[in-house]
Amino acid sequence: MNTRSVRFRLTVWYSLAFFIASLVIFASFYLITKNTLYSQTDATLKSHGNSIVEVITKEGNLSCQTCQMMARNAFLSEFSDIPGMVVILMDSTGNIVGSSVTVNRSDKKLSQLFEQAATAKSPHITDHTISDLRMRFWIDPIYKNNQLYGVVFVGHPIDVIENSLNNLLLILGAVFVVFLLPTVFGGYLLAKSAIAPIASISEKLKKISHENLDERVDTPDTNDEIKELAVTFNSLLDRLNSAFKRERQFIGDVAHELKTPLATQRSNIEIIRLKERGKNEYIKALDETLIDNKRMSQTLENILDLAWSEADVTAHFEVFDLSELLEEIRELATKMASSKNIKITGETAPDIKIHGKRDKLFHAILNIVDNAMKYTHENGTVTIMLHKIRNLVHVEIKDNGTGIAKKDLPHIFERFYRASKNEKASGSGLGLAIAQAIISSHHGKIDIDSKVEHGTTVSISFPGT
Repeated sequence: MNTRSVRFRLTVWYSLAFFIASLVIFASFYLITKNTLYSQTDATLKSHGNSIVEVITKEGNLSCQTCQMMARNAFLSEFSDIPGMVVILMDSTGNIVGSSVTVNRSDKKLSQLFEQAATAKSPHITDHTISDLRMRFWIDPIYKNNQLYGVVFVGHPIDVIENSLNNLLLILGAVFVVFLLPTVFGGYLLAKSAIAPIASISEKLKKISHENLDERVDTPDTNDEIKELAVTFNSLLDRLNSAFKRERQFIGDVAHELKTPLATQRSNIEIIRLKERGKNEYIKALDETLIDNKRMSQTLENILDLAWSEADVTAHFEVFDLSELLEEIRELATKMASSKNIKITGETAPDIKIHGKRDKLFHAILNIVDNAMKYTHENGTVTIMLHKIRNLVHVEIKDNGTGIAKKDLPHIFERFYRASKNEKASGSGLGLAIAQAIISSHHGKIDIDSKVEHGTTVSISFPGT
């Protein structure tokens, strides 16, 4: 048996809980029974003892002879019908002046009890063995005017009580042993039942690999922690499946992005080597090869940017002027938009500074502006705005282009996702994914609002310095 398993530990805990609970219950029952039996005996002894003391003290200051006579009368009237009751009277010197049973007058234990009673000066109860018989005594010293006149001993055998308590202890022990083994077995079954759903989930998870990530563990309709665990595992599998699909798509798309320029490069090189060419043909072939090389470099740069954004890079942040950066992007965008006669407008508030990595944010915002120009019709307008409200810096990039369909909006930040799948749009499909990742790494937020054929508005916010 695996002593480290949860099943074993639960069984031990169940058994230990039963052991402690049984021990507390049985011990409490035993102690309450013992206390009840002794309390009843003590009450009886006290009642009879007080009656004897009352009879003796009524006559006032009596001589020893009178004490003896009254003691005998008290025994006859009070204890003649009580089996097992023992009454002993001692005078102020410790001599026995009356007894309901025959006792050894030289018994040292009685002398010790007398000395204890005379010293205590108050009634008390004690257990002692007299003539090999366990007795429980109620002892009351009689004082008048601070003078000891005698001591009353009222006793009763407690061997029956002790035997009953011993038998009760044996019965409780036997009951405990009888129930212990079934309880351990029941604890094992309960632990097995409690662990069964987890074991089922574990077995199911062992069968799930990257080849069948679409499978899910069964979710019990119990509304307990097991159901929550199953739901959590299924949610994890959903994320893993989604991540694996993205990775497969990522690898496939990257391979595709690199495959085309590499094939073009090889084709150009092979063609140019077939025969002697003129200078201009060589230059043209080299230019085409350079274009393909730049495409590959851009794709690899995009991948590196994604990797950078997912790492902890805040230690390399520094304060820079975002207003100056936006002006540079505006100037570059104006040049890029000239081929489509797109107008770049907007206002940039001066001297707005933030904390971050300047070149990465430049790349991210330029990607968004490039997307805006890419999907804006000729003679359209792209607006770039920068302003600060309280402690937040807001960047807004707005165009009046083709817009994004509502069904595409939840996916536009996914890697290699293009909202217009049927259009031959250039680029790797990583631009917005990179932009979002870089902005998030700067503790920023990006939102997109778009309507088909009415344009798109991208809102970016950063914490100010």
